[in-house]
Amino acid sequence: MRALTHRRQRSRIFLGWWMVSLAGMVHSINASAYNKGYVVFLLPVSEGFGVSRASISLVFSLSRSEGGPISPVAGWLIDRFGPKPILMIGATITGTGFLLLARTENIWTFGLVYLGMITLGSGLAFSNSLSALINNWFIRRRALAMSSYHGISALTPAILVPLLALLIASQGWQTASSVAGAIILCVALPLSLLVRNTPESVGLLPDGDRASAPAERASRHPENQQPSEDAQFADYGLGEALRTPSYWLLLAGSTLRLTAKAGVILHIIPILVWKGIEQQTAAFIFGFLLLLLAPLSLFFGWLADVVPKNLVLSMTSVAGTISFLLLASPLSAVWVIYLFVLLFAVAETSGSNNWATFGDYFGRRAYGRLRGLTQLASSPGVFLAPVFAGWWYDRAENYTLPLWVFTVFFGLGALTFALMRKPNRLHTAEGAETRTLA
Repeated sequence: MRALTHRRQRSRIFLGWWMVSLAGMVHSINASAYNKGYVVFLLPVSEGFGVSRASISLVFSLSRSEGGPISPVAGWLIDRFGPKPILMIGATITGTGFLLLARTENIWTFGLVYLGMITLGSGLAFSNSLSALINNWFIRRRALAMSSYHGISALTPAILVPLLALLIASQGWQTASSVAGAIILCVALPLSLLVRNTPESVGLLPDGDRASAPAERASRHPENQQPSEDAQFADYGLGEALRTPSYWLLLAGSTLRLTAKAGVILHIIPILVWKGIEQQTAAFIFGFLLLLLAPLSLFFGWLADVVPKNLVLSMTSVAGTISFLLLASPLSAVWVIYLFVLLFAVAETSGSNNWATFGDYFGRRAYGRLRGLTQLASSPGVFLAPVFAGWWYDRAENYTLPLWVFTVFFGLGALTFALMRKPNRLHTAEGAETRTLA
């Protein structure tokens, strides 16, 4: 009878997967307006305020890079108080920021509100809190969970970003900003009330393991007789992680990848227009790219739980390198554009696996701070890359040189990930034993 009851309990969907779905939905709302949707604001805001692409790129680049300085603080707050309260505070700031953004009348007030409220709130709530939440709920299936979260969060923007572009074209970007703020406050904020910080807070363990049945867990995982203890051994402190070569290689690869991506993603619609695509069509192509992210994220997330994560990161970064190479080339046929979209969508799956690798290598205890420090290190490149692309276009009326530079960066990132290795668990276990004895 006890065995039958246990099987019935195990047949239920693990609450962690509901957290993945919830995080994906919440993130997708913000991503439609901020993480992905900002690309459709670039040209209309530039034309509306009568400023150059370099000037408006400066604001959006500062927004991308400001997430770096915010992230270490956000990481400390998340490690200290848990993801939920930080998510709620950040969502409130972000939604209010979009409402105020619609009332700005020049590039200076636009930049002040966008950087001081929207970027701050998004950095607290969506970029850091939700990733830490997924990391808390999974260990063995962390990459699949993180990729599922990113896949779900890409579905809504695939629909809403093109609609946002249509709304901007018909009603203006101010109306679109107001709508975005209202949806964040009325939908994303209430959904955040359903978040549970950790599985332990509701009497569960990561991955759905049950503390009351260690013998059964061991029989299901003969290659890992004590999954909970091993998970504890992999829980690095901040100082321990910083003393490993793995962290610095992961930081270097992440910085190169994020810099290359930042240089292209902000200008992706102007780049497509430069390649001969009509602006509204370019917005729909971008939406198609986001749609591809859902199935591709699931596949590469599953793959990263099967083979070493660094190899998957290297593989997807190679895809990004080839995609940028296509854009940099003089080829402008339709098949080139759609091959770029496919390969860049593969490269975009690196994001979820990149952050899952931090959890896989270093555990849960210092995850927020390690992620935050990496984003801080990436912020100069994330800031400079789009500004460089916009400045070059204003000067030469093409994106050729920046695209070649970003291609090299992505290629170096792929090489760095290939050289990276997971830290020695034995060393971590000895560290945990030393802390216990102390």
